[in-house]
Amino acid sequence: MKPRVGGGIVYFLVVLMTLLLRISQRVGVDDALGVDMSLLFTLVVQLCCFGLLPVLGWWIIVGRCQKDEIRALPRVFYISKCHMRDFARTLLITVPLLLLVGVAAGAWQNFLYLTGFETGGSSASEQTAAALVAEIALSAVLPGIFEELTHRGLLVTAFRDGGGKVVLVSALLFALMHQNVMQFAHTFVLGAVLACIVYCTGSVLPAMFVHFFNNFISIVQSYDELVPAFGIIGAVRSWLYGSVAGVAVLILLAALSVVAVAFVLRAMRFDAVREGRLSDAPFFRSEAGAIPLSRDILLIGTVAVGAAATLFSLVWGYL
Repeated sequence: MKPRVGGGIVYFLVVLMTLLLRISQRVGVDDALGVDMSLLFTLVVQLCCFGLLPVLGWWIIVGRCQKDEIRALPRVFYISKCHMRDFARTLLITVPLLLLVGVAAGAWQNFLYLTGFETGGSSASEQTAAALVAEIALSAVLPGIFEELTHRGLLVTAFRDGGGKVVLVSALLFALMHQNVMQFAHTFVLGAVLACIVYCTGSVLPAMFVHFFNNFISIVQSYDELVPAFGIIGAVRSWLYGSVAGVAVLILLAALSVVAVAFVLRAMRFDAVREGRLSDAPFFRSEAGAIPLSRDILLIGTVAVGAAATLFSLVWGYL
């Protein structure tokens, strides 16, 4: 089976399984089972939906359960060495990208609030070392590994015949996968940059690091009582978003960050073309014979499911 079709089937199953788990979480399955559903949900989604299911699904559907296809799985999911030059470049844009993701999140969420959208309050978690370690493991380490395997490994392999369009596909599906309208904008921005990194470098490892770092920073800033140094992050953020001078600095930093990220990604692509890992054709040109995205029924169906769940979260916020 062709990678596009097989990968599309596997990812559609991933989305359906994730959606079913979210529904079960909402209807109170945790109360019936007497377990902490939030913990169970995270573990099952990360380890099974974004780990086991994509790997086994690809091997069964595309590899047809052949033993020799097992050795090809790391290549399918872009688990390969990254040139130190590209990893260093990735490190250079980690902080600028973090800033852009924060700006996208803030702008989008403020827009929703202005239209009357409301979110339920979340209870503050106990600030202990054990809680911090657990949250880093569940919300930074696991997503950094398994969400990247699926959204920058599986999807880039499946839609690579679309050329640079795979960046937009990966970003859109990654944003819709969260099935939460509040998270749509910043996950799309993050997903697009990470997909471009994997597409140009041929390795998912730098994307895993950036994803981990992004989630790690968002976690530790809420543990300022446990580690006062973490409060600096929150203080800087409050100044940037809460004062006229801060907003002016934020706009300038955001503009510089866009330039820095674009420059690094362009350099990555230039080297990939020069070394023969990418074609020198226009970035968004598809390969000959590739299925147009507008006619890819599996992709359209997957987007529809994710969009429906995301729109439900939007409507719910207005009720």
